Amino acid sequence: MKSVLSTIKINKNLENSFKENNIELTQHDFIKTEITNFDVPKKYKNWIFTSKNAVNAVFSSKYKINYENYNYYCVGENTEYLLTENGQKVSKMANNSIKLANFIKKNHKKDSYLYFRGSIKNNDFSSFFKKNDIALKEVIVYKTFLTPKKMGKKFDGIMFFSPSGVKSFRTKNKIKNCMCFCIGDTTLNYLQTYYDKAFSVKTPSIENVVKKTIHYFNHE
Repeated sequence: MKSVLSTIKINKNLENSFKENNIELTQHDFIKTEITNFDVPKKYKNWIFTSKNAVNAVFSSKYKINYENYNYYCVGENTEYLLTENGQKVSKMANNSIKLANFIKKNHKKDSYLYFRGSIKNNDFSSFFKKNDIALKEVIVYKTFLTPKKMGKKFDGIMFFSPSGVKSFRTKNKIKNCMCFCIGDTTLNYLQTYYDKAFSVKTPSIENVVKKTIHYFNHE
């Protein structure tokens, strides 16, 4: 029986899909997040979200905000879905942050943007706006904490969902002789500075990482 580690805890339906395919699944949340205190500048009409955590932080905010006054740009289907669930219409969804940045450069370069993010900065994304002279204000709305754990066994596959998840895992474990599956190019690129036996999914979502992992072990 193949064994797979998920570096986040997944829902029961996805968990059951491993059982149905005779793959042993181990789970641990290698990071945790906490909403911070933050201010929302009112002069920016274009809002950027690159994670569900940022959406949850802003829409659970203590501030009285008329959210309909803004244009929403986001990364990932899950982030888009959560914005929609909160009653917002997304102007543009891209599969990764650089694709979103390039879209903005091509179509809306003269506008100003408010980027809600976590405490771990995406330097490539921020630098892109600076290099292309596009106004970007960044607001930290949640903090990320590493919660590493020493795993007492070897795995045939590991699923990673963020660069910080990779960093947390490597704090107490080594990656060797296994296949890694990443939620997107940012996570893959970070992982590949240490280990190159890895894939990412075309459309970032937890579900797609699970599907790719199961498909790989069913067809290797």
